[in-house]
Amino acid sequence: MNDRIRELRKALGLSQKEFAGKIGLKQNAISYMEKSGSTVTEQNIKAICSQFSVDEHWLRTGCGKMFIENEKKRKEFFAIFDGLSPALQDYLIRTAKDLLDTQSQIQTDEKDQGHLLSH
Repeated sequence: MNDRIRELRKALGLSQKEFAGKIGLKQNAISYMEKSGSTVTEQNIKAICSQFSVDEHWLRTGCGKMFIENEKKRKEFFAIFDGLSPALQDYLIRTAKDLLDTQSQIQTDEKDQGHLLSH
């Protein structure tokens, strides 16, 4: 796990100090966690996974993908949303609803076409 923490930090392009700050720790704690054979507390595992959208199974075992993609996208979306003015937030919500309607219509059309082709 120690090597995976280092790998994650480097994949994020963060220094030990920056990485530590994002999970409420000091740089020396990250240095310790990255050292082979060092134990990592459950609290720190949870904090890393939560803050950086990391798959906990990957962090513990190395199996699977590093990031939970959907969660990463959700955090990115809300960070953008929070940076918009209230008027633009309203516009974005209306646009998202329109996209859902369009997606629903496309799926309905595809089902209808498939139904017609099977008869």
